[in-house]
Amino acid sequence: MKEETYNFDCVVDRHDTCATKFEEMDAKFGRHDLLPFWIADMDFQACPCIIEALRNRLNHAVLGYTTPPGDFWESITSWLRRRHGWHVSHDEITFLPGLKKGLSLCINFFTKPGDAVVIQPPVYHSFRTVIEGNGRRVVNNPLVLDRSGKYVMDFDGLTEIIGRERPAMMFVCNPHNPVGLQWDADTLRRVAAICKKHGIVLISDEIYGDMMLAGRHHIPTATVSQEAEEVTVTLGAPSKTFNIPGIVSAWAVVKSPALREPFYNWLSASEFNAPPIAAMVATQAAYDHGDAWLDQALGYLQGNVDYAREFFDKELPQVGMYTPEASFAIWLDFRKLGLSQPDLVNLLISRGRLALSDGSTFGEQGTGFMRMNVGVPRSILKEGLSRLRDAIVPLADGKKSVAGDTPENIPFIKMHGLGNDFVYVDCMKRPLDRLSELAVEMSRHHTGVGSDGIIAILPSDKADCRMRIFNADGSEAQMCGNGIRCVAKYIYDNKIVDKPQITVETLSGLKTVEIHAGIDGLTDTVTVDMGLPEMTPSAVPVNYSGDRMLEAPVDVAGRKVAVTAVSMGNPHGVIFVDSFDGDIVTTLGPELEKHPMWPEKANIEFVRVDSPDTLSMRAWERGAGETMACGTGACAAAAAAVATGRAHWPITVRLIGGNLTLDADPATGHILMTGPAVTVYTGTYYPSNH
Repeated sequence: MKEETYNFDCVVDRHDTCATKFEEMDAKFGRHDLLPFWIADMDFQACPCIIEALRNRLNHAVLGYTTPPGDFWESITSWLRRRHGWHVSHDEITFLPGLKKGLSLCINFFTKPGDAVVIQPPVYHSFRTVIEGNGRRVVNNPLVLDRSGKYVMDFDGLTEIIGRERPAMMFVCNPHNPVGLQWDADTLRRVAAICKKHGIVLISDEIYGDMMLAGRHHIPTATVSQEAEEVTVTLGAPSKTFNIPGIVSAWAVVKSPALREPFYNWLSASEFNAPPIAAMVATQAAYDHGDAWLDQALGYLQGNVDYAREFFDKELPQVGMYTPEASFAIWLDFRKLGLSQPDLVNLLISRGRLALSDGSTFGEQGTGFMRMNVGVPRSILKEGLSRLRDAIVPLADGKKSVAGDTPENIPFIKMHGLGNDFVYVDCMKRPLDRLSELAVEMSRHHTGVGSDGIIAILPSDKADCRMRIFNADGSEAQMCGNGIRCVAKYIYDNKIVDKPQITVETLSGLKTVEIHAGIDGLTDTVTVDMGLPEMTPSAVPVNYSGDRMLEAPVDVAGRKVAVTAVSMGNPHGVIFVDSFDGDIVTTLGPELEKHPMWPEKANIEFVRVDSPDTLSMRAWERGAGETMACGTGACAAAAAAVATGRAHWPITVRLIGGNLTLDADPATGHILMTGPAVTVYTGTYYPSNH
């Protein structure tokens, strides 16, 4: 049976879902337009087996009192056995209503008001708040950095603190949050021995225990020695592992009968250990069926960590990154910048437009640090790291103003051809750099202008102007039929040229366009000489051994489709269909765009033949996804329809955004495309690197 492949690149819009990282952004950061990398949940879709199990349970209309079946406990113990080699019996485990609540319950049962509890900062900030909030005293035993730059426990300091403060409890974070460090067995044995000697209950927070990176193995604290087994209360949960913290579910394991029996009886008396329906169903589904999802998620997270490691090494060596051994967060050291903590936070918010976790919330030892959640699609991570670089690099160049200088403004005009919309920037007299990054930034629909990309209009020594096209993902395209019509309208209507025939330099060569003005003297429609369609495989380019790739069978997403390869200065794959049902565009489009047969990826057109002179088309553009229209795609579709005997010139191509009229010049064979160009609005944009 083939294992299912999960898509962690999928960007999920979490606005309007009560997501804490968005709902609390204003209160926490004073702005709502930041890219969030702070709260510790991942942006990946939850494991499908969990969603399916919850839906199946809700198909039963009665949500009455429930009792967990025996196999519920077996699902947890089996998970611990096969993932961590830890053998736990059913009577040694109990449910908890969330890990942080579990910490509070442990404090209230095993200690009394005024007791001291040891923590090891920089560490999970809720350790401090839950201790102090329950009337106990926090005693700090800070971690220290050894000569190799690795965090280690200060055992001399721990011994001194115990002798002075007489703590009743100690918290250990294993793996450690925020550093992402898996403690070795010798370290855990020393901690357990000290706690055993002094009668201290050791609470081991192992919520990240399942999230070991690079093939490492988690070491549960209670497994390292007999002494550890006798003093340790282990807390864990599926919430971080499977990205379901909104379904509150956790568990405790206590091996020692002396600790376990009175504690579990106390929990039972108030039904703290009674799992509600959603928690029970989701937990069991995750542990019984979630191995493959987790393994793939960990592989993806490791890729994100590796990407971040390489980025900091090459782009931001002035920022130190502690490579995590577990979890989905990276601990970043900004101390070389010489900023105060408030200035550092302000720099990342105001100049970087980023929401990271303030390192000082993890304790005084976190001053100069920030925690960044990398449990996000890689495109989001790349954008976040780029913003981080753009915020910090000016400091390295001697520009010390944290609040940011007055941003250099970028005048722009929003135009579209049949709904294929771009932001157009006039660079005829004012050059702009980092156009690729600007395209990503400005194309966002929530925090930018919202478009399919940027088109820059530049001077040319070969033509009336030159155009450069950057898709919404930052990639540069050779040609855009809808875009070139808008370029022609802009330079004609703004009197940059004063003639109806215009030449435009593109990456796919010189193009000639003809303006058709309306009664107001402004451009109405534009005819573009799109050139000759090219079907020689090496020219497209496409990996195909024949003279032309006409309706060649291609395996994609578990099915065969017939693909015709055409170049209109950029590569296209045309698929003729009977209908556009079944989300064919959004399911097959991205798969075909990145198919190995295309050395440079390709634009994909799904085409329905309505008559010999009329086609309907849906376009999936490389770097932009589905668009309302694609001019080069329409030409490729028409050329493919003629080549396969389905249509003849002239041809009307119906797109979501409207119609294009295409004809072949009888003298040259060039495709002549006529369609509208529309100005939407003008504006001024302020780049994020200021």
